[in-house]
Amino acid sequence: MMSDTNAPPKRLSMAHYRLVVALLGLAAATGAATYVLTHRVPVPAPDLQAGTGGDDAVQMARRLGKPVIVELGANNCESCREMKLVLGALAREHGERVTVVDIDLMKMAGYASRYGIQLIPTQLFFDAQGREIGRHMGKISGNEILARLNVAPVGRAP
Repeated sequence: MMSDTNAPPKRLSMAHYRLVVALLGLAAATGAATYVLTHRVPVPAPDLQAGTGGDDAVQMARRLGKPVIVELGANNCESCREMKLVLGALAREHGERVTVVDIDLMKMAGYASRYGIQLIPTQLFFDAQGREIGRHMGKISGNEILARLNVAPVGRAP
């Protein structure tokens, strides 16, 4: 049997059009939901590393009654990543006597202007009363941080 190539195309019924439109709508909604779920900005956890609400992590730490070291840097900065190791050791070894705050300026950009940061990494030092007692730009050792905070290293006389 031969088919007639000149025959007019079959028309879709209204039900078929509705089905096609519904499937296209479902595909668009699925795509939009996937985009939103994979591209949304994560909400930071309410801790000293990220800050919460209108109050920032630095202000919260300054009210704890301990000396504070604040590191302002970024994860894409080599020196900042090296400082994370120093800060982690300080937090583990001296966390009962010193508050350590690490702020990633790529995620929390407002801190740079709020604290006048010109270079990363920058460390801010606060005494137990919450007063800024110094700043440092670049890498710094854990012992230098303790000295700036006037905190004796563990195992040594004050």
